[in-house]
Amino acid sequence: MRTLSTTYRHRSTGIWAWLALGVGGLGLALVFALIATSGSPLMVGMAAALIVGPLLLLVPELTIWILLVVGLVLGVLTGSPKFSKLAWGASLLSMLLLPPAIINMMWSQERRLPAFMKIAVLFLVYAVLVTFARWYSLGEFIAGFKRYFQAFGLMLALSLIVFPPEAYARWKKFVLVVALLQLPFAAFELFVLVPMRGGLAHGSEATDVVAGTFGANLDGGSPNAVMVMFLFIALAFLVARWRAGLLKTGRFVLLSAICLAPLGFGETKIAVVMLPLVGVSLLRKDLMKAPLRYVPALLVMALLTMALGYIYVVLMMKSTPADVIANTLRYNVGDQGYSQGMVLNRFTSITFWFARQGDDLVSFLIGNGLGSSFSSLTSNGHVALKYLNYGINMTAVSTLLWDVGMIGCLMFISMLVLAWFAAGRLHNEVDDAGVKADALAIQAALVLFGLQLVYADSIVNLVSLEIVVAIVLGYLSYLMNLHGLLRVKKAVRAPVRRYA
Repeated sequence: MRTLSTTYRHRSTGIWAWLALGVGGLGLALVFALIATSGSPLMVGMAAALIVGPLLLLVPELTIWILLVVGLVLGVLTGSPKFSKLAWGASLLSMLLLPPAIINMMWSQERRLPAFMKIAVLFLVYAVLVTFARWYSLGEFIAGFKRYFQAFGLMLALSLIVFPPEAYARWKKFVLVVALLQLPFAAFELFVLVPMRGGLAHGSEATDVVAGTFGANLDGGSPNAVMVMFLFIALAFLVARWRAGLLKTGRFVLLSAICLAPLGFGETKIAVVMLPLVGVSLLRKDLMKAPLRYVPALLVMALLTMALGYIYVVLMMKSTPADVIANTLRYNVGDQGYSQGMVLNRFTSITFWFARQGDDLVSFLIGNGLGSSFSSLTSNGHVALKYLNYGINMTAVSTLLWDVGMIGCLMFISMLVLAWFAAGRLHNEVDDAGVKADALAIQAALVLFGLQLVYADSIVNLVSLEIVVAIVLGYLSYLMNLHGLLRVKKAVRAPVRRYA
């Protein structure tokens, strides 16, 4: 039986709890009101995330849908200064997927992480520990962590959360729709934005703006190579499924033509390297068995490559193949800086790191911390400030070496290598024609990711490309779980039954 003092104490506690709740709610209302009147898209977006975020935690499938739309379609707006912080929205959405993914990893037995995903998680932990060991500042750590791991939540969610197969089928269709959308967006950029930057007469300085939905920046620096890579990945899936008899020829030709068309809208010379890499990756097994049978396919591939080369070199650059090759080698692997005012190029950005290590074994092994080598017009890491205008973050490999050292760089590369072998195992051990086709296409995508390591720093910096990587690796992990390649086979311990 409650005494009078006990009853009073309970009522007093309840009154104070309601009073604290009311004051807290009033305070939040005032804060959100001030943010709403600030006119800052970033502050408004963060405030909205605080409200919507907890709700999205309960519906990760919806979160993925919003993330895909923001990251792959609305990226077209990031070229505008008003929407330049939109990429932060995709990063925040991906972070919201981390808690449910981690919960599933700890408590659910239906999903397991393949070796390449374990390396990815280990790399995240390693990078954070290295940054703490080589601490410079909180701001550099937050910015560096965001750039490196802004799509890890999506990757782990696709791997660990038990979504229905229909959800993955819908996401695959959406990604194909995004690939088809590149044509109208790239056409708009070619016929409207390129003239605003001087027209085709200005070459790559003008056509650089052709980047589809991945962000057309009128001031330069558009991720057109990411659009090209994305289209080649979509094309790889179409070719693989057509060869498996899962896609009718008429539909395949139409979809492939739509994916190929934007490649000729801008001067992205890396396309002439990507195309044969994708083709050989898809055909390599058949070429080893019957090389003569696939000579026509190789000829078609060569003709397409030469057509792209002709568009870039003759029509856009008004030059000759010999001159373009000589110039390209000079500012990629020679002693010339990649661009005006930059000391290093793609090759020398890596050799420069080796030359500057000296006797500092700690820096050689574990680097200088996340974000230390980042350099842009608005912010620089502490190592980038030391080598200002050098371009030490020219490629993903050089960025990884400066930030997380040789150990971290090898971990990141091994993640992609192990994923490539995992896709090969999936292709060999599964009978489903669709899965075998997707496994080949995933391997082609991983080859392009490997190329990205020495082409630019986008794979550890740009959210749109990191989302593409997360989709490919997460989908591969899902397929391996779906087909039991990661489960402990109890039948091994059971007695073997023999049948007549």
